[in-house]
Amino acid sequence: MSGIDKIISQIEDDTKAVCDDMTAKAQAKADAVLADAEAQAEGIRAKAEEQAALKVADIKKRGESAAELEERRILLKTKQSVISDMLEIAIGRVKSLPDDEYFDLLLRMVKKYSQPEQGVICFGKKDLSRLPSGYMDKVNENCAGSLTLCDEPADIDAGFKLIYGGIEENCSFDAIFASEDEALKDKAGKLLFQKG
Repeated sequence: MSGIDKIISQIEDDTKAVCDDMTAKAQAKADAVLADAEAQAEGIRAKAEEQAALKVADIKKRGESAAELEERRILLKTKQSVISDMLEIAIGRVKSLPDDEYFDLLLRMVKKYSQPEQGVICFGKKDLSRLPSGYMDKVNENCAGSLTLCDEPADIDAGFKLIYGGIEENCSFDAIFASEDEALKDKAGKLLFQKG
């Protein structure tokens, strides 16, 4: 091998060594960049999984909350329906009391609602036709003033109306139950649904 060949061979060997060194350094750098990218990707994946888990937990919590709200709404609606049904039954029972109990109840109502002056008492058609004998005497014994019987039937189902100087007080059972609706529903709710 001649001197030039040796120089060329030496240059080739040196070039190869430099290239191998550059390739090794480039590979090391590429491996480091790849390892860093994989670490970043793992961090992004972990963060995405954590956010997804939080979203799932939030959706689940909102779903459970909505279900509980709907359950309470249905329960309240059911309770209100039961209470309304019970009040309707109560009105029906009062209206269908035996005559002696029914008219005794009306006397207690006269005592409660009458005013200490002269007035008129009006009964519905059904009650007017079945007034017990001497009932108006009992009415006047129980009222705060004095009442005369109206011959015309009032437009009510059960109970009576009191008229004082053109002012009418509706003491029908329907009107009394309607005016006491909220208080009666509260009492019925406590009786039917109290815990303990």
